[in-house]
Amino acid sequence: MLIKNARIYGEDLKDIRIENGVITEIASNLESDEVFDAKSLLALPSFVDLNVNFKNDSFSIENLKLLENECLRGGFCSVLLRDKMNYDEHSFELFADKLKTLTCRIFASVSILNDDKKIKNISSLADNGAKALELLSSSKANHIKQAMLYSIMKDIPVFTACYDDDFDDGGVMNDGQLSFSLGLCGISEICELSEVAKMKEIAKFYKTKVIFENLSLAKSLEILDKDNLKLVSIHNLTKDESACENFNTYAKLMPPLRKKSDVLSLRQALKEGRITFLSSFHSPKSLHLKDLAFDEAAFGVHSLNEYLSICNTFFIKEKLLSWRELCTYTSLNPAKILGLNCGEIAVNKEANLILVDENESIQNIQNPLYANDKLFACIKHHFIQGNLVL
Repeated sequence: MLIKNARIYGEDLKDIRIENGVITEIASNLESDEVFDAKSLLALPSFVDLNVNFKNDSFSIENLKLLENECLRGGFCSVLLRDKMNYDEHSFELFADKLKTLTCRIFASVSILNDDKKIKNISSLADNGAKALELLSSSKANHIKQAMLYSIMKDIPVFTACYDDDFDDGGVMNDGQLSFSLGLCGISEICELSEVAKMKEIAKFYKTKVIFENLSLAKSLEILDKDNLKLVSIHNLTKDESACENFNTYAKLMPPLRKKSDVLSLRQALKEGRITFLSSFHSPKSLHLKDLAFDEAAFGVHSLNEYLSICNTFFIKEKLLSWRELCTYTSLNPAKILGLNCGEIAVNKEANLILVDENESIQNIQNPLYANDKLFACIKHHFIQGNLVL
């Protein structure tokens, strides 16, 4: 098959030849009996997201189908599903087999600990397809040690959320003047900074692939070295704590939205290449879990559908990044850490790509956090391994 007249990464018009699900040639004026005319639409590699969650953190066939459908419509070819299900070896094997039947490749990571705070059979879970380990930085020292050793043994990364809730028990938003004026318990910077510093030294000692995830502070990036793997939610790059005004529970996220100065510093770090991965941080919650008092409302945000348009509006249109630079964070780097042969539009890579009208405005924004924003970019077509899925 031949995709003709595509503006790859927004650059010159090219044709893309696809054979057996793989890109075999990129050039001008190619010919084929089977042609799909891109009509000068922007061509980007499909997204790969390392932090995606089920609706309400609850597994069901309905929620799995919903997630896959939103991935395909949102331009994602692969996502890493986070562990909220307390798998044992048997249930994880069955779950992994179900994931293999999907068009969108949904992989699973596993928490080191079960609900009883006991270490799971990590070796078996990894052998059955777990792509990564998860660990809270505030876990017991021996649990952290075991996570590092299993990471080395199975050659899979460890995602660590750097946060110690003992500092601010019951914190619901960034600690500062706004939280004080709203009468809400704040989440202080030291909760994150102290844990980042600790986990940096542990990762250095064990020489493991530790991904410092959902960092929200500019100081966290200053603590970490250039070669540390750093994941940041797009929301901490686009919104600050002021979104919580009027007790807006749709802005209740963990990590919290921080000061405007942190947002600006994180954006500069992104521009300078000091962030490794971007994530939608898709963690949708039903209305009955959000339409509550701020203290009682669930943390979370619905993000897959607007991921492209948020990136376009806040990063591309504001000239923070080029399309090619953006896709390094949204596609190429995440694909590499998962060991996937995709993430870029290049010869010998899987033909996972989206065709986009970047100037079309989004009419029905499903993410209330961005309800007052004018978002641009609409996915017109999505190919996974050369097959049209949207």
